[in-house]
Amino acid sequence: MKVLSQHSESKKDTSTILTLSAQAKVAKKKDPTISDGTIGMLYDETGQLMTFRSVNQALFELNNEEKYAYSTTKGNPDFQEAVLRWVFRDAYEEFTSEYGCRVIATPGGSGAISNTFSDYLNPNDVVLLPNYMWSNYIQFAYENFASYETYDLFDGTQFNLKSVRNQMLRCKKRQGRVVFVLNDPCHNPTGYCMTDAEWESLIAIIAEVADEQTPFVFLYDLAYIDYDDRGFEDTRKHLRLLKKLPPYVLSILAFSGSKTLGLYGLRVGAQIAVCPDQEILDDFERAAEFSARAKWSMATNLGMNVVSKVFLNAERRQSFEEELERARNLLKLRSRTFLEEAEKAGLKTLPFTCGFFITIPAPDPQKTYENLVRRKVYIVPMDSCLRVSISSLSVEECRKLPKIIKECL
Repeated sequence: MKVLSQHSESKKDTSTILTLSAQAKVAKKKDPTISDGTIGMLYDETGQLMTFRSVNQALFELNNEEKYAYSTTKGNPDFQEAVLRWVFRDAYEEFTSEYGCRVIATPGGSGAISNTFSDYLNPNDVVLLPNYMWSNYIQFAYENFASYETYDLFDGTQFNLKSVRNQMLRCKKRQGRVVFVLNDPCHNPTGYCMTDAEWESLIAIIAEVADEQTPFVFLYDLAYIDYDDRGFEDTRKHLRLLKKLPPYVLSILAFSGSKTLGLYGLRVGAQIAVCPDQEILDDFERAAEFSARAKWSMATNLGMNVVSKVFLNAERRQSFEEELERARNLLKLRSRTFLEEAEKAGLKTLPFTCGFFITIPAPDPQKTYENLVRRKVYIVPMDSCLRVSISSLSVEECRKLPKIIKECL
């Protein structure tokens, strides 16, 4: 007998990352020589989950009220201010006073993405996603009765602006509105970071496609922004470009405190709306708060207060920024080591700049994965490629893996 709703009949979690990661952890407990490059969490060179001293200090200083009491669905005022100050930095005043921002607290960046799909996709609408992507985007779309189409992420070694424009225009013609998703910098799974020139061109394309007051939602997933080795200021320069968009274009930033502060399982993030049109912002806040209340009621008060106490305390914030810099340098060393060895082995990788992941084209990802497991290596098979999480591998593992992967392809 079938009891599920018709929409839920075909539901099956096809995302393998967490499952494969659990399998790798079990295998590694039995055999410590196994290399686990499956999960997007940052580990130190001894194989321990990397934590930040400044974050731990903030966590342990919380009183019972700050840890366990209810907050509000939107998030408490300190959290909202902390997130905006951290994301916009020097541009904080101009965005909050001269332009327009609203914040909804979410369980990680995932909550921000899911909430956006809920409120800006009609049933059977299409959302535009990159062809190399974090597969959860697809599930968020299906959960909200929508579908998706992809744009080509790369044109050679550069961001494929032509494909983006063509797909936007096609989407506009078919459904009269566009919801476009971009994951940058340190793109998951490729590690690509867009250049300043590519950002300028992208903003110009969005403005062109959104002419004649076409409803346009630009969902900017910046989960890994703080692991871009260009540093805090350079990674945020392009945020000011959002002000060049037509006033009726709504930009929504999906911020992940879980990633930035290494609070992966604590699940804290924010959905940040940016637009000069107050009616659009009011509509955003009203609908987003309703959807959040209907899904998760409120984000964890503990997580929000950790974010506030790190970002709003000048001394602790400086200490945290220094710790993040060391984390970025470790990732840079690992990626440089992996890519140098990949070149020696003749192993092709997709365009990479920096971040947690490096991606390798593969004609048969599943078969290669099985071959690698026999060689005591666990990485993630995806559509037409393999994702290697250098964030969870040591420098020495990054040195030896490219040759093994090449032999297993």
